[in-house]
Amino acid sequence: MKTTKVIFGILAAAIIIALAFTIYFYMNALSYKVTINGQEKEKEYDYHYSLIVQEYDNPYFVDLYRGAQEAARKNNISLEFRGPRQTNFEEHIKLIEKSIASKVDGIITQGLSEDFAPVFQKAKEMGIPIITIDTDLKGSARKAYIGTDNYQAGYQVGLKVLEENQTKTKIGIIAGDLETNQHGQRVEGFLDAVKDAEHIEIAAIESSNLSNIQATEKTYQMLRDHPDIQVFFGTSAMDGQGIASAMDIHRPKRKIKIYAFDDLEENIELLKGGKLHAVIQQLPYDMGYRSILLMNQLKEGMAIESENYTDVNILHKDDVVYNR
Repeated sequence: MKTTKVIFGILAAAIIIALAFTIYFYMNALSYKVTINGQEKEKEYDYHYSLIVQEYDNPYFVDLYRGAQEAARKNNISLEFRGPRQTNFEEHIKLIEKSIASKVDGIITQGLSEDFAPVFQKAKEMGIPIITIDTDLKGSARKAYIGTDNYQAGYQVGLKVLEENQTKTKIGIIAGDLETNQHGQRVEGFLDAVKDAEHIEIAAIESSNLSNIQATEKTYQMLRDHPDIQVFFGTSAMDGQGIASAMDIHRPKRKIKIYAFDDLEENIELLKGGKLHAVIQQLPYDMGYRSILLMNQLKEGMAIESENYTDVNILHKDDVVYNR
């Protein structure tokens, strides 16, 4: 019995010792750094940039970040990705100020409204270039813009609506956020495209605050006040989904054409199922990728275009059923 206890004790001690060594070497592996001639060697980057977006978790901006991240990886750039959980101008501007304080080499962000002009000017005074992405702020201290021409995108949708609806047509517009430049510009472009068409009537324009639920509620209210609406235009991805939800709940048998941004997976499925008539495809990955290249060119003293537009495509069901 004593021999058994001794053997058991030895085995237990051996297991404990082995476990201790395992933990020791694991923790050392986690904190391992390369040393050259006794000096610690950390990875060196050519530049350190900050990408700050309107909504950190929004799939559209995640795709934009993926493009920027890939370009950063290929060009030896340290890139940090920041943004509020939900649109919040004050928090967004504070994040830009933090990046200025940390003396990054460049900031890529959106010019959501005139509220952003002072912090852009502050960055300029600190020698930190600003590139606006997705949403421009012309007349500010930003060095360049990369993204959709939002006015032209709205105008393009308006022309498509005219082409596809040539008899008397009443239209409802659900805008993601009329306080932000990109949505206001899309609405402005759309209205300019249809303003001279006598058979087109704009029933109402409402903001969803980039909320699927609010888009559904505003659509229901609009249908209640204007039951003869035949077309909806949604300026954000959430708007298209919200309009489609309202149709399912309140007008399941009505055939209303819904034109909406963007080609997120959910919207493509709605397009395939015939619940969206058209999806306006932007290229956020391309925006993100090219923004890093533009910033590098700025840092290296190269001349770049002030306005750099990415493509916009209007997709219908036939464009995606066999291609995705």
